[in-house]
Amino acid sequence: MADEKDTKDLTADSQAEAGADKPARAPRKASPKKTAAGDAPASAADETAAKPAPRARKSTKAEAAEAAAEAEPKAEKATRKPRAKADKPAEAAAEATEAAKATEVEPAKPARKRAATTEATAKAERPARAAAKKPAEAKPKAAKPKAAAKAPVHRAPDERVAQVFDADGKTVDEVKLSAERFGLTPDINLLHLTVRAEQAARRRGTASTRTRGEVAGSTAKLYRQKGTGRARAGSVKSPTRSGGGTAFGPKPRSYEIKVNRKAARKALAMALSDRAEGGTIYVARGLALEAPSTAAVNELLVTLDIPAPVLVVTDDEPVVALSVRNLPYAEAGEVRALSVEQVLRNRSLVVTEKALSVLTGA
Repeated sequence: MADEKDTKDLTADSQAEAGADKPARAPRKASPKKTAAGDAPASAADETAAKPAPRARKSTKAEAAEAAAEAEPKAEKATRKPRAKADKPAEAAAEATEAAKATEVEPAKPARKRAATTEATAKAERPARAAAKKPAEAKPKAAKPKAAAKAPVHRAPDERVAQVFDADGKTVDEVKLSAERFGLTPDINLLHLTVRAEQAARRRGTASTRTRGEVAGSTAKLYRQKGTGRARAGSVKSPTRSGGGTAFGPKPRSYEIKVNRKAARKALAMALSDRAEGGTIYVARGLALEAPSTAAVNELLVTLDIPAPVLVVTDDEPVVALSVRNLPYAEAGEVRALSVEQVLRNRSLVVTEKALSVLTGA
């Protein structure tokens, strides 16, 4: 009997445990005919309230997401390292100050100001660089007379004069220039024609080429006219073939441009008148050199301080001409062979007394 009781008790306990694991069942619906209060039927609201809320079942994906979200903060806490604490407050303050200095950033300059600063620095460094790169000069170069900064002077035809200077470069007198020779009004067309004629007269005109009649070679037809599939061809001396003649090539000829004698003389007088109107004709008195000396003529012209380039007009004075020949800013010319191009190319004219008498009487 005792064993039967124990078996019943164990069975009851196991059933109780199984019932605890299972969810409680919803109570059965009350009979509509009979209720606890009486025989009256229960209302729909009461029936709804009596029913327990259905249990929402989560999906497998939602459960996995929740598990991952719960695991993340734990992992972060596990991997987070403890911060190093300063042993002393003074050291901590020093570290904070150094960190603040390191993080400071200088304010950026505007692009325009930076460009201006760079250009100014480059300009300041240019003279030093040029001086460093410039090689030392072995010999001093001849001083070049500076161009006169004076305003151009326009004199009437009967008031045109030439300044006379001595061998030391000092002005000693003035010479009045004749209106017939130095008082004409320049004509651009005539001056242009005369200069072109002078330049063309210097051309040799000896260029020459050979035509197909002058080239050595056979005149036989290279191959038959038809049936070869190639272009028709005749002589091997054709201008279209290598080694053939030249078509319309240059031949020896004269480039002379005819200018009347009176027109040429008038053009030279117009060029001299233009220089006399600006007051850039000077007369050298006592310019007698025993031997050619470029340094002496250079010193004289620098002392005069006249506009360059300079044309020194002489009359059978080879010593003066040789002294001027090596000056880069001056040239010499014979008075009887003076050209319009020479006068117009130079801004100042220095005429010797001997050459002035020929030039005025010419």
